[in-house]
Amino acid sequence: MTKPRNLPRIACFHGGGSNSTIYEVQCAQLSRLLENEFELVYFDGPFLRTPGPGILPAFEDFAPFRSWFKTDGNETEQGDGSGYDFSGRDGVERVWRLMGEAGPGGDWVGVMGFSQGSRIAGGLLLDQQRRVAMGEELGGRPVLKFGVMCMGGGVPMVSEVGYKMGDASEMIEIPTLHVHGLKDNFLSLGRQQYAAYYSPKTKRLYEVDYHHAMPWVKHEVQGLADHIRQIYWDTE
Repeated sequence: MTKPRNLPRIACFHGGGSNSTIYEVQCAQLSRLLENEFELVYFDGPFLRTPGPGILPAFEDFAPFRSWFKTDGNETEQGDGSGYDFSGRDGVERVWRLMGEAGPGGDWVGVMGFSQGSRIAGGLLLDQQRRVAMGEELGGRPVLKFGVMCMGGGVPMVSEVGYKMGDASEMIEIPTLHVHGLKDNFLSLGRQQYAAYYSPKTKRLYEVDYHHAMPWVKHEVQGLADHIRQIYWDTE
């Protein structure tokens, strides 16, 4: 079947110590199931680092490995993603720009992040939500309808403007799907993220009997594809 043109696009963000190519491989089954409905577009974090959990030995030839966050000399993480571009286009702003520069295609409708990448996906949703709440024009920015957080953990990336106007207790109200692996060593972090940063009114949970990786068992990948279709349809 010929792939329809200008499919709705989902921006995809890899985990810490990975990269866009690895994440594309990890999402291969999911991408095939959705290939006539969505285009998945993968982005690279700006900072180099050592391989993350589960990357070796399978992806040892896929270096360089990347992170979305930089640490200072004391290994303190720069939670806004700063440290890459000192012209004021760092972090969330940089990711919006990457999406804008991705070339022609369908409308951006969603974001998906694995592990550390869930913090980028959540950060974009939170940034959009705060700007809309303030009555700020989004300009040429996409209007995201949903997010998918896979084996996530940690606080959403907060933009520079978010520090100025944000409420630390604010929850993300844009609809989200959260994928938790019941064998994931980091499951407690995913559950904490789910409870702390996402509104009970708009979040939904999909649990799989899997470790810290994108779902790979056939019926679980099919389930994830069905959930993504449903959360999109529910926003239409």
